Amino acid sequence: MIGSWGRLIAPLKDIDSAKAIFESREYMFPLYQIYYLQEMIGRPQRDIRCFVIGDQAIAAIYRYSAPGDWKTNIARGGKAEPCPITNEIEELAIKATKAVGGGAFGVDIMESDRGLLVHEVNATTEFKTTTEATGIDVPGYLIDYLKKIVEG
Repeated sequence: MIGSWGRLIAPLKDIDSAKAIFESREYMFPLYQIYYLQEMIGRPQRDIRCFVIGDQAIAAIYRYSAPGDWKTNIARGGKAEPCPITNEIEELAIKATKAVGGGAFGVDIMESDRGLLVHEVNATTEFKTTTEATGIDVPGYLIDYLKKIVEG
């Protein structure tokens, strides 16, 4: 439930690997003993991160995994490219943020045979790479959003 840059994430390929991962977690800080399990959706080479601030999807990037890795985290050597915000991406990302109470989030979306699937809603996401890849001033949007909240 907590983490950053894809750390402490592992596929449970079989019962033995699952047991080993769960056992190792039992010796960690208690917060790492909270498990978040999700279906493995193939091995996509990219996903989409869409930044939603308030009721607006302001920027999106494709995140490509580094060679030999299945995680699309930029901090792990992946790369970012601009992603056009389609109506489908915008609608899905905004619905995802509303499901967790709204605010400012990075919504991670996978492309699959079943269509677009949300796999994570990040409340503490980094945006430097998104700003660099898209030219969109994500921190500026965030500051404007926070000013509106404070000013009422």
